[in-house]
Amino acid sequence: MKKFRYIGLILLILSACSPQPTPLPIPTFTPPPTAQVMTTSTATAAPSATAGTPAVQTTSIAGTPTACADSALNTNWMRDDVPYNFTDFGKNKPIPPNEHFGMSWTLQNTGTCVWDSSYVLAFNSGYQMTQAISYPVVAVGSTVAPGQSVIVNISMVAPQKTGGYQALWQLQSRDGTSLLKFNLITRVDKGSYSPPSSPIELGYKSSCEAGIGKIRLTWVDVSNNEDGYRIYRNSKMLVELPANTVSVLDAVPGVGKYTYTVVAFNIAGEGSANTFAEITTCN
Repeated sequence: MKKFRYIGLILLILSACSPQPTPLPIPTFTPPPTAQVMTTSTATAAPSATAGTPAVQTTSIAGTPTACADSALNTNWMRDDVPYNFTDFGKNKPIPPNEHFGMSWTLQNTGTCVWDSSYVLAFNSGYQMTQAISYPVVAVGSTVAPGQSVIVNISMVAPQKTGGYQALWQLQSRDGTSLLKFNLITRVDKGSYSPPSSPIELGYKSSCEAGIGKIRLTWVDVSNNEDGYRIYRNSKMLVELPANTVSVLDAVPGVGKYTYTVVAFNIAGEGSANTFAEITTCN
């Protein structure tokens, strides 16, 4: 037994003195790509539409422009620095053929929108006496705030032929909505203008057909500058006739007494004559 103990001790000593092998590193486990993607997706979930909605709504509401209302007022209308009479056009001085003249409007912004160069005075219909069909109320980069006013000047040229001319202009907003309309009446004449002479020898002849009375008025035209004639019965206008007319036929309801007025007119005024007509029998 002692012999075996000595042999074991010798082997143990020899084993301790011999070089020991280097231990291999323990391999690290790396999950496959599929597992890595699944792990990342699970750990960091993408934001849903519902979760992001409040921020989008807040930004949208804050950035939405407040709606405004457009309205305007024409506070002054001038032609060549003289007030333009837009209710009684006959009081405006005639303009010679091919004459340059200027129209101006003082426009007040009575709405809540801010005007810019997209707001224009635009030609709508009638006889155009300008090169362009629309003119901005302010230059590019300028504005007219609510409550403020702006003066718009437009140069025009009278037609070559004498006579009366009409043109409709309007103030338009940026989307083309008409805010104001301007009916521009221009009388073109070669010189000084005076009212026409009154017709002379105004008379009548009456007749009756089927219970309806007929009255034919006749007169002598002694004017050379009338625009036409207006016929009145008992102060009520019946008809407007062209220049150089010398008669008119009126139908009345049977017997009666009627006062007629024949008026020669032009832009400067009127020349009139009266006659009294009577129908006593009409069967």
